[in-house]
Amino acid sequence: MGQVFLQVELKSQEAQSLQQQPDHHLGHLQQYVATYQQQVASYQQLTFEKEALHRQLLQQTQLMNQLHQQEAWGKVVANLAHKKLQETQGRELLSQQNQPLQAQLSLTALPGEGMGTCSEEEERAPGGRGDC
Repeated sequence: MGQVFLQVELKSQEAQSLQQQPDHHLGHLQQYVATYQQQVASYQQLTFEKEALHRQLLQQTQLMNQLHQQEAWGKVVANLAHKKLQETQGRELLSQQNQPLQAQLSLTALPGEGMGTCSEEEERAPGGRGDC
């Protein structure tokens, strides 16, 4: 009889252990589900951040392209302004160099010839003023 009692006790413990196993497995399964949900949320957050960084990168790239275009256009405008300034300075220099020559020319002009403001036709015309 003692041996039967011992077998009943062992079977009782085994049954109790088997009853606790589903609870144990359920706990592990719930823990895995919670971990999976956290990983999904983290992945979604990382995806959102990646997309935001990508948009920011595109925006900064567009701004850099605009800056490069503005810089290139500024160089073109500066070069044109520099050439125009050089041309103006060249004309001013020629004008200054011509002033003494014009003064000499006006001093050496023969009386009655004037400064050459009349055309040849006016000078030859009969009844011309003669002061050309």
